[in-house]
Amino acid sequence: MPDIHNSLTQYGLRVLSWQPTPVDLHAQYPWAQSLLMAGQGGQGYWPILSQSPEFNDQAKDPIDRWSQRIGEQLAEQFYGLALYPFTGPPYWPFLSWAQQAGDTVPSRLGMHLHHVYGLWHSYRFALLLPTGVPTAVAQPNQAHQSPCPSCLQPCLATCPVNAFVEEGKYLVDQCRAYVSSNPQSPCFTQGCQSRLACPEGQGSHEQAQHQYHMRIFAKAIG
Repeated sequence: MPDIHNSLTQYGLRVLSWQPTPVDLHAQYPWAQSLLMAGQGGQGYWPILSQSPEFNDQAKDPIDRWSQRIGEQLAEQFYGLALYPFTGPPYWPFLSWAQQAGDTVPSRLGMHLHHVYGLWHSYRFALLLPTGVPTAVAQPNQAHQSPCPSCLQPCLATCPVNAFVEEGKYLVDQCRAYVSSNPQSPCFTQGCQSRLACPEGQGSHEQAQHQYHMRIFAKAIG
C-alpha cells in the first residue's frame, strides 16, 4: 500500500477510492480483487502535469495522454490493469463506482462531492489490482449524506447566468456563451464562480488549473 501511495504522490495524484472490485467488473476480470481510483485531489497535481512532455508538445488532449502514460506505468508496476474515464464509448462508470463505494455524493451543481476534496477532484485512471483493499485504508461512512440540502447553497447565487437554477440540469451553452464573451469576468480569469463558492473541500483547488480549463471551455463554443 505505501508503494502505491508513494507512486501516485510523485505525480501529484491521490487515491480517491479503493474498494472491492464492483460486480460488473469482476464478471469481466475475475482475477481482480480491488479497484483503486486515482486522480487529482487537493494541491500538487497541476505543477507536475503542466511540466510534462504531453502538456507542452502542442498536441491534442495533453491531460488524457499524460494520464494514460502514468496509468500504464503503474498498472505494469503493480500487476494490474488501467481503466480510463475518457476512453469510449462505452465509458467506464467512474462516478457510479465512487458513489456506490460511499466516496462521493451528487452535488446541487451536478458534479460529485468527494468526502475529502469536495468538488475539487477528478479521476485520471483506475487500477484493477490482483490484491484486496488494505485494512489500513480508511473507508468513508457508507451513510454519508449530501451536505447540499442543509447548505445555504452559495453556488446557486454566485452564477452570473443562473446556469444551475434548474434542478438536475446544467445550462452549458448559456454558461459557455457568457464565459467566451466576457474574458475579463471572474468566471474566465479565476474559474467557475459557483464551484469556487462551494464550502466543501475549500483550499483544495489550484488557480492555474482552473484558468487553463476555463480557457479551453471558452474556446469550445461554436
